[in-house]
Amino acid sequence: MAIERPDEIRINAWDGEETPVLIFPATEDIHVRTPYTPLSLAPTFLEEPWNWRSPDVGWGLVLRDNDELSARDKAIGVDAPEPLRRLLMARDPAPILRYQPDKPPGYLFRYYPDGHGEPLSAAAPDRGVREGQIPQYLLIYGSPAEIPWAVQYGLNLATFVGRLDLTVEEGLDRYVDALISDWAGYYPADLTKPVIWSTDWGVPDITFLMARVIGAKLAAKFGADAETADRVWLTGPDATCEALVAELKSRRPGLICTTSHGMTGPLRDPEATISHLGSPVDHTRQCLALTSLSDWRAGGAIWYAHACCSAGSDSVTRYAGLIGPNQKGGALLRGVAATAGTRVAPLPRALLGGPSPLGAFVGHVEPTFDWTLRDPNTKQELTHTIVRCLYNALYTCDHLAPIGWALSDIFKEAGAFYGWWQVPADADDRATLDVYRQLAAVHRQSMVIIGDPTVVVCRRSP
Repeated sequence: MAIERPDEIRINAWDGEETPVLIFPATEDIHVRTPYTPLSLAPTFLEEPWNWRSPDVGWGLVLRDNDELSARDKAIGVDAPEPLRRLLMARDPAPILRYQPDKPPGYLFRYYPDGHGEPLSAAAPDRGVREGQIPQYLLIYGSPAEIPWAVQYGLNLATFVGRLDLTVEEGLDRYVDALISDWAGYYPADLTKPVIWSTDWGVPDITFLMARVIGAKLAAKFGADAETADRVWLTGPDATCEALVAELKSRRPGLICTTSHGMTGPLRDPEATISHLGSPVDHTRQCLALTSLSDWRAGGAIWYAHACCSAGSDSVTRYAGLIGPNQKGGALLRGVAATAGTRVAPLPRALLGGPSPLGAFVGHVEPTFDWTLRDPNTKQELTHTIVRCLYNALYTCDHLAPIGWALSDIFKEAGAFYGWWQVPADADDRATLDVYRQLAAVHRQSMVIIGDPTVVVCRRSP
């Protein structure tokens, strides 16, 4: 079966002047990895993976290692901010795992109060909270400069992981207090009133496709459900920042889904690039201002933002080997990495530390492509997993649906694309198919949770 080689690939980034159009990578500009036998990279089956309180599942905290501390002090987290120590007590037994930057990747180190410690495989963990185990739910504390995005990407394939990058001054106390109390007293969000907001700049822009295969599908699912029929879908000319802010404040939705370009410029102004990094860009080409949401009471809501850099940026793009520096658009990807560096985007940080904190923010550290939203052979739309995770898993399950568990099928897809790098039957299509699968795998693996992975869209006790 011949693979269609696209002339152009469009990404969901906007630099204030244009959205890049990438010419399909020429084979001399890319590095195609050596083929290997498909592997299963999906997490193994757990009987009740949503029940993080079970000792066979568990929740734990990941901190950067500290050579100045004893093994006992590392085990009890004396270097963790006070709010996190309260969280550890509230969730006891809750192990602390340590990331060591000078050790081989793929391991987390666990220390014990009696003074001994051991490295544990993060790729094939023994799940739970007992000695020698790694919990299924992990909260990384620290910026991606301290504990790299690559660690979170790797953990995504085997555990349910989120990241918290807040100081006490930025609202860490509020977030932890809300998490411990399950948002009691923080004006909890209304799970029956989801808001879906989809920029659509028309064909052939990628926003047209995202609005169709993510926004419209979610709107249809929620609209057909009697409990969520009062959902709002803003698209086309209605998808403005002002309209989004108005709906968030008036409806207090339990779930927000936005699809758009993410702001990634202007690169000639580094301060502006960083301050607006990844913010949704609306119908009028304006990006969402953080100040417009400074008094919004998010109440533990979950926000899914399908946009370039919506979760943050890295100092080196993972697409560097697939998109050449001389290709149109390739310079933008490298320019964002060089200008913004390694960081969590300002929007999720502000919302998680807000007056009534957001529960979790789900976004991307890299751009996504129109090409990888469809299968190149069958033309099948490949966003059904996103829709299933955000609607079926979060809303229709009989049990609690923590956001970490709810998104696990997306990371299974990343594992599947990684596993299928092999020579196709038609050797002439090898470069095309290998590049497609690598782009699709990175696209999915670079989706991350900012916030605790045990957050649920429904406020109720397990």
